[in-house]
Amino acid sequence: MTARRLPRALQVLRLVGSAAGGLGLAAGLGAVAVARRDKPLHAFGRVATGTLTVTADAPGSGVPLLDHPDHHRCTVRRSRAMSLAHHGPDVMGVAVRIEGAADDGGPADLLLASTGTGGLTRWLLRPHLREDGGPLTTLLPQLGPRGAVWLRLDPAGRSAYDLSWSGTHDRWHRVGRLELDGPWGEDRPLRFTPVDRPLAGLRPPTWVRVLRRPAYQAAQDLTTPAPPPMKRRAP
Repeated sequence: MTARRLPRALQVLRLVGSAAGGLGLAAGLGAVAVARRDKPLHAFGRVATGTLTVTADAPGSGVPLLDHPDHHRCTVRRSRAMSLAHHGPDVMGVAVRIEGAADDGGPADLLLASTGTGGLTRWLLRPHLREDGGPLTTLLPQLGPRGAVWLRLDPAGRSAYDLSWSGTHDRWHRVGRLELDGPWGEDRPLRFTPVDRPLAGLRPPTWVRVLRRPAYQAAQDLTTPAPPPMKRRAP
């Protein structure tokens, strides 16, 4: 599974398109954030802790976490994209923070959304009626030693997810299970940054960083309250 390099002209065109798309996405999310005075997407959710058990019963991906049997502690947040109602169709999201899984030994972040799972449909968001209504993927690929990698979570009941990975043209390979410690708890003010904190062995392609970073920054800048002014002491 070797990544093929695009011609230089196509690489430049893709970067330019990603930059334009990123700025447009940032502007749109910023407007929504100002109107809502909160996160533009996935504003409300539920949080739990759990353990990701990797069995590595699949061909090697070149990514250490996916290829070596182990247990990893995680923080997991589940949410609806629009967060306008607790019921009805919406794009579902799951964010996972995996302790010790980044290159520097710190936590790594994953963001997954409800999508299709085929070679083309994995690029498309898919609304579901329930949070556990279907598979979730990373939507956009990351680059590993052997090419592009997508990750996937499949709900396995109310308190577990099966983890799989796939290359550009590969089938999905199941490599483990994420099991929650207990019921979903109250939401917490967590910020997941998968562009800056990818799994060790993975990195977002340049065009993905260019597309996503302005939107993340706009959403965080516009929804992070400014610190209160310092009170001056009376002379």
